[in-house]
Amino acid sequence: MAVSSNNSTLPEKYGPFFYDQPVDHFLENSTTFKHRYWANTEWYQPGGPVLIYNAGETAADQRSFLVIDSFMAELTKSLNGIIIVMEHRFYGLSLPSSNFTAKELATLNTAQALEDIASFIRYVKIPNFEVDLPPAPETRYIVYGGSYSGNLAAWMRLKYPDIVFAAVPSSAPVQMKYNFYEYFEPIRKFAPKHCVDAIQSVVLFVDHILFSPFERAKINLKKRFGVEDLKHDDDFAECKSF
Repeated sequence: MAVSSNNSTLPEKYGPFFYDQPVDHFLENSTTFKHRYWANTEWYQPGGPVLIYNAGETAADQRSFLVIDSFMAELTKSLNGIIIVMEHRFYGLSLPSSNFTAKELATLNTAQALEDIASFIRYVKIPNFEVDLPPAPETRYIVYGGSYSGNLAAWMRLKYPDIVFAAVPSSAPVQMKYNFYEYFEPIRKFAPKHCVDAIQSVVLFVDHILFSPFERAKINLKKRFGVEDLKHDDDFAECKSF
């Protein structure tokens, strides 16, 4: 997905705005949290679509500029539509809870994230926008995304065809798989051989220590990477994979 690198502060007219989102869509009388989003309505003409981009696993203020400076914005303008960037729950300021315990994080899952978008489509009223948008499908909603947020876009079209007119998923790995080693295969095959050999040597070195019974060696290894406070070896291995 082509995007600009412009990270300048947006004028206040684009947001951020906040929507009262249920913490648990599958629990009757759920509490709510403030769900953050940005919107650009200045190109809208009656009959135009609404393009929604869920920012995925990052704070959405890093993606907010997309409402004015991106391929999506250009497409929205050409279609006389509205463009919205919404934050994923538990990222940025869209926090269902301030406690990140296993119990509280139980609602950090794909099913809830999809319902977040569906709820937004059904009920949101954009501040300072005087037009009363007809409900979907009369208003056509197009969900955009790349990588994980591309998954969300594709799944929204599949699960909610009554309210999602189209989806544009880019590089979306919609087939979930445990131990997705193929992600790194192009690097192994096509990167300079001396770089690949060096990376593989480091991986073997780290694995040798982590699978050993020597706790002091593990602590010293973690200190080298500045994460000596990580108690679980699998957490350390995961953070080093990126």
